[in-house]
Amino acid sequence: MSGPADTGEAAARASSAGGSFPLAAFLSRWADCAVQDLAASDSQTLPLSTLLRYAGAEDLRRWHGVGLGYADPRGAPWLRSAIAGRYEALGTSGVLACNGAQEAMACVLRAALRPDDHAIVVVPIYGPSELAVTSLCATSGVALDPDRSWSLDLHRVAAAIRPNTRLVLANFPNSPTGASLDRAALDGLVALCRRHGLWLVNDEVYGRTDARGGAAPVVDRYERGVSVDGLSKGFGLPGLRVGWAACRDEGLLDRAMAQKSLLSSCLSGPSEVLAHIALGMEGRITALSRSIGRRNHRRLRALLDRFPDLFEADAPANLAFAFPRFRGAGGAVRFAEALARQAGLLVPPSTLWRSPLAQVPDDRLRIGLGRLGSGPALAALEAHLIRSAPSRGGAACTG
Repeated sequence: MSGPADTGEAAARASSAGGSFPLAAFLSRWADCAVQDLAASDSQTLPLSTLLRYAGAEDLRRWHGVGLGYADPRGAPWLRSAIAGRYEALGTSGVLACNGAQEAMACVLRAALRPDDHAIVVVPIYGPSELAVTSLCATSGVALDPDRSWSLDLHRVAAAIRPNTRLVLANFPNSPTGASLDRAALDGLVALCRRHGLWLVNDEVYGRTDARGGAAPVVDRYERGVSVDGLSKGFGLPGLRVGWAACRDEGLLDRAMAQKSLLSSCLSGPSEVLAHIALGMEGRITALSRSIGRRNHRRLRALLDRFPDLFEADAPANLAFAFPRFRGAGGAVRFAEALARQAGLLVPPSTLWRSPLAQVPDDRLRIGLGRLGSGPALAALEAHLIRSAPSRGGAACTG
């Protein structure tokens, strides 16, 4: 693996200008072919009736009386209080509620970075998050090491720091690799950022499905740490469009709020109430999500073990998805396209997380395992593997 890679800034800025987001393009291309879906990385969605069944009296009162006008731009105080309660010693003023975690991420990055700054991004990472940084300032990348269980080499992070470096962006637990930071690794990263006065922004949306429990939120470990999270992944409630940024520095959140005003004025009132109910049900929802993920991981492992010439299975790292290596002829991209054409099955290849910042392996598949529907989709994958070689042609659907 190569060390930190500078963008030269041309490649990353060209990608940003073009609005390139390969994962979305892949899903759009093959959507008409899709009968089964192993591309999703969110958990099983609960119906509205289930959320309301477990609502307390106060939430039911809010629900029946919810207004449909403009809400508090920062999020209702009672919602922000519930979010703050998930962290250590963080008050309501330390939370900015947004329309999804990605809006929270974009607002924080715009608030923290200026054109003459430099940032470091740990890759692979969600494409729009990377583009949000590279569109703002010079950026270098540090890749997770696939030969060392996707670990983060802090020496490479340190080597990438410049005099004008202002921020490190990471995603732990990571998608698509599943990598997480243990306590020692997180403490080392925090110490490095503290020594250089850097913001540490971490996308933590996969924390509830981390197979090993995950590290503490960065906002709890570091005074300049920003934890970005939301209800779309581990809670399985992307339709609510509720995310947040949690930070001890109220000045940064004030600047992020100013950026948010350019994107959306507020959350919807009904979503705020339902989000508050969901946060109160976190233990119940997490238990369900983890149970489904464990069951689907066992199904996947049993399947992949039958085809050792085609797959090298990883130990479960995140219960929402797996990231096995594909060994077959033609490579992971050709196999993923054959699955879409011939079996109507969506499985994204790792090339969709390719980055101009640092090398990302191109021989992996990210297989979504967080939903009940993942079981039938795995059966469709098994049927495809049995009836045809991965490299065989035949285009039932052209995308």
